[in-house]
Amino acid sequence: MGLAIATTSVASEDSPIRLARNVPHPDATTAVEPATVATTGRGRVVLGWLEDSALLLLLVLAFPVVILSVGTPVALVVRLLIQIGRRLW
Repeated sequence: MGLAIATTSVASEDSPIRLARNVPHPDATTAVEPATVATTGRGRVVLGWLEDSALLLLLVLAFPVVILSVGTPVALVVRLLIQIGRRLW
């Protein structure tokens, strides 16, 4: 029952669970500095523009697909009705 379980989570000082070797101290919560992950104000603007342009490109490419997927069955039904009408008259 005296086995120590290694974990990467932060354990409290009262916890019987020992920290893993790669965690330097109990107060360490991240292995990466937050400043290296966060972007600057200009970086956020550039990422925003990239996201907006990718969304616009997706909409431009998806619009014809939606029109074809809705319009094709309607056109086929209308053509079928016209053919049925011609044969009956």
